Amino acid sequence: MSTNKKRILLEYELNANSPTVIWPLISEAGGLERWFADEVERNGNKLKFTWGTSYMNKDEKTATIIKEEKDRLIRFKWDDDDDDAAYCEMKIEIGEITNDCMLAITDFAEEGDLDSLRELWDDNMEMLHQASGI
Repeated sequence: MSTNKKRILLEYELNANSPTVIWPLISEAGGLERWFADEVERNGNKLKFTWGTSYMNKDEKTATIIKEEKDRLIRFKWDDDDDDAAYCEMKIEIGEITNDCMLAITDFAEEGDLDSLRELWDDNMEMLHQASGI
């Protein structure tokens, strides 16, 4: 089923010039816990994300990894998303001039939620910078 979500592409410069430094932060449970969610479990191609700590404020979502290329990209689909075309992707790109790494985020949201999704990713990137220095 498709809900016609809109695709958003965001690019963030990182203070790193090696994809091998960034890869664990976007693909491993321990790395994702530093900036993306409070708790992350990875079991093969299954991911479980938890935000919040108390039962009243706890939010859990599961996702299935649909594409993974070591030191390059990870793409997953939220298990509760009805839109067949929607996914979330974090892709490491190398700047042509500086050779610094960039993180390209592809995500999907309803038209009215695009600004809040952009803000969420901006906040996530700020947490990534603070947690890892990159």
